[in-house]
Amino acid sequence: MKKLNAAERQMQIINLLNKNGAMKTLDLANYFHVSRETMRRDLLALTEQGLIDKWFGGVICADQLTQHPVIYEDMKTWLQSGHKTSNKKEIPVPPSEKKPETDTASPKMQIARKALSLLTHGSTIFLDSGETSLCLARLIAQLSGYTIITASIPVINVCMGSQNQVIICGGVLAPQVQASAGTFAADFLNQLNMDAAVFESEGFQASSGPTSSDLDYSQVQKAALQNARLRIVLAESSKAGYSSLTQFAVWENIDCLVTDSCLDPTFRNKYANTLRIVFADSL
Repeated sequence: MKKLNAAERQMQIINLLNKNGAMKTLDLANYFHVSRETMRRDLLALTEQGLIDKWFGGVICADQLTQHPVIYEDMKTWLQSGHKTSNKKEIPVPPSEKKPETDTASPKMQIARKALSLLTHGSTIFLDSGETSLCLARLIAQLSGYTIITASIPVINVCMGSQNQVIICGGVLAPQVQASAGTFAADFLNQLNMDAAVFESEGFQASSGPTSSDLDYSQVQKAALQNARLRIVLAESSKAGYSSLTQFAVWENIDCLVTDSCLDPTFRNKYANTLRIVFADSL
């Protein structure tokens, strides 16, 4: 990556957060190859402008940006011109009729729908923590007969009122991923046999497999991986542009990656013979 000035770096931070929802300060520093102190200054500047908020040890785009990504183009212009403001009211107010994340046209929902088509009806499934897994949970919650095993609090909330059985993995709460984690949750999963495990990756640029931002939660993912017959990873193609804290699997142990057709061709060619890659936006 070429050396960026502060304005260019901050513009790309907003872009990454719009795509990925939330990231840790250390992961951002590693992505841009800058010190943590430099990244803290960038994040402080963006926070003062009302563009991002602190979130569970990391940062997330302010609600207005997360729900209305079209504002990013305005922010891009402002940052490039060196514009600074500490008044959130100066941010343009978007139209109210923007599409929600559950729209079938959203990349995450497209990936979730494709993943659902790979699962056998009525099967026992481990659902990972993450936004795309949550989209899949919303789809399954409209159906019946599945057994959902999860440590994710948002997934539990979505599925608990459905006509599916929900099995909850206990453990210590990991706020970063909004899920229970650690050895207790992993030991529980090691007692179970699952038809499928559906994971998310928080990046896989510099690794030989999908990664997680939380060490304790990665124990849960590894246990699910070992006890499922079908292993699926959900990830938008942008995730190939960076990696997170810890790798929880190698691609050779993953049966299928569901992504979009913008995936880096280098990655496709490297794993074409060992990994089934399914593009959710292709017929």
